[in-house]
Amino acid sequence: MKTILASLAAVAALLLAGSARAQTCGGTPDSCLVAHTAAGCSDSECCSTVCALIPECCSITWDTSCAALADSDCAGLCGATASGSCTSTHSNGGCSDAACCSAVCAKDPPCCDVAWDTTCVFETEFYCASGPPVECGLPSQGPCIIEHSTPGCNDATCCNTVCALDPTCCTGAWDQFCVALALSYCGGCTVTCPTDGSNEPEQCGARSNDPCAGAGQTATPLTAGIGRCGTLDGQNTGTAWTGDRDVYSITLTDTDGDGLVRIVVHLQSESPTFASVVPASCPVNLSTAPLKVESPNCIDSAGGTCVPPGNYWVVVMPGTAASPGSTTPIICDTPLRYVVMAEVSQSGCAPVCSSNSGPCFDAHETPGCSNVACCQQTCLVDPTCCSFGWDIDCARTAASTCGAPLPTNDTCATATPLAVGQTIEFSTIRATTDALALPASCDPGSGNTMGPDLWYSYDTERSGNAAVSTCGSATDLRLAIYVGTCAGPALVACGSSSVLCTPGTGARVQFSAVCGNTYLIRVGGENPQQGGSGRITLTGSGPICPGRCPSDINRDRNVNGADLGLLLGNWRGFGLGDLNLDGTVNGADLGILLGDWGPCP
Repeated sequence: MKTILASLAAVAALLLAGSARAQTCGGTPDSCLVAHTAAGCSDSECCSTVCALIPECCSITWDTSCAALADSDCAGLCGATASGSCTSTHSNGGCSDAACCSAVCAKDPPCCDVAWDTTCVFETEFYCASGPPVECGLPSQGPCIIEHSTPGCNDATCCNTVCALDPTCCTGAWDQFCVALALSYCGGCTVTCPTDGSNEPEQCGARSNDPCAGAGQTATPLTAGIGRCGTLDGQNTGTAWTGDRDVYSITLTDTDGDGLVRIVVHLQSESPTFASVVPASCPVNLSTAPLKVESPNCIDSAGGTCVPPGNYWVVVMPGTAASPGSTTPIICDTPLRYVVMAEVSQSGCAPVCSSNSGPCFDAHETPGCSNVACCQQTCLVDPTCCSFGWDIDCARTAASTCGAPLPTNDTCATATPLAVGQTIEFSTIRATTDALALPASCDPGSGNTMGPDLWYSYDTERSGNAAVSTCGSATDLRLAIYVGTCAGPALVACGSSSVLCTPGTGARVQFSAVCGNTYLIRVGGENPQQGGSGRITLTGSGPICPGRCPSDINRDRNVNGADLGLLLGNWRGFGLGDLNLDGTVNGADLGILLGDWGPCP
């Protein structure tokens, strides 16, 4: 009886401990990395990991031993040593500097939810500053052209220019990169006219191309894609600029009928200058200009916007949009030289979340994606996806946020059968990556690891030459063909981008198929960061293997109405249903299928 009671007491204790753990893991605001009197900690996953090893951490108190174990075992927790350095990549999310980790993940959540990849490492330079930006131009700061361990430099104008290009120069050390930027952009620079550029017709000191400044003046034509090289001179009179301003005319035509045209203006100048795009009419109101581009000290700056079609002026003036004009006189002996150029296009003017944008589950250079609801949800998680570009991280976030289906053939054990002539569309965006290594001979120049991968199987139907292709895929893919079982696959062939595919993102691999063998086909990203949509096709033209039944298109061992429907559904096409392999599904193939009607031999 005592033994039974003791056993019941032990079970009760375990149940109480489990209940306490459920209540304390994630149910308290206390950090897992700091000792505290209450049991459990705020991160449920880390808490469960620790309490599985030291149950008292969830039933009595979270002491220093619990915190130390969390630090060493909770990979993925911001601030834990186990998460890895913030300045190096690792497969788990998070990193060991808690403040840096939180700052990066606030801007890019996949860095904590998926993996700390090269993008996360890059972002540490911008979001993990050692302190707030310093004030530029303090006497105690070092010279701008000499390295020093403190942020900022003693020339305020140069310091602000450099820190606008690289914010870390005003939050960390003024290193060799800051010095290089100072040497490039802080005075003493010269703008030269490009070889395909043309000089403005107005001579320095003359006023001939500002239609709003005087009778007889006409704007200088600006041709899209061709730079105009000009000079500015004059001085401020009182608080207003009465010197030269150059006006260029350009006509924007809407050719795609969406009511908008995109104009991008490039400007490079020897001292602070700005360009404004305004409707071609007087008076000019620069404060309401739909586009302003500023160029300090030879920096090649650019900006773009979408405007209705019509006639526009590009107005170039010294100073900044907020403070037009020069604080010092500009004379013709040493005029201010600049180059201005405009690009015009019909793309990029639709809302970023619209049917005109790229696919949500594939990476593309333009921001936003075509499923409006999914796009909006994704950009709430990562706003850069709607402002800069829809990269692979955006596609992965969209796939997770918007419920893209998980692939059923993510592992070798669940490989999808692939038949001769069959083409299957797929996406690897939510696939995982098998740890199966590839030999050095499979390295196309990007390493011998494969990105997220899927598996297919080929139960040999025709002996001899067979080819697997991903031609036409939108994702950079590579292929590996194995024979044997999933427990011990033997590599037969491998390949990546093929010259036979257009575009060159597709792969094509040939191998000699032997009757009776089953081949395992692995398809995945060219590198670990490549994922997205693709298509895979298997072809083979050798003799039919004994016991095989090509007319059984759906491979259910019966030639019946289901196979007839598949053949007729691809009528006049190629591939599936092309039983005589002449490149077209037609009456000859229909005759073969009807002749094989019934159970397969």
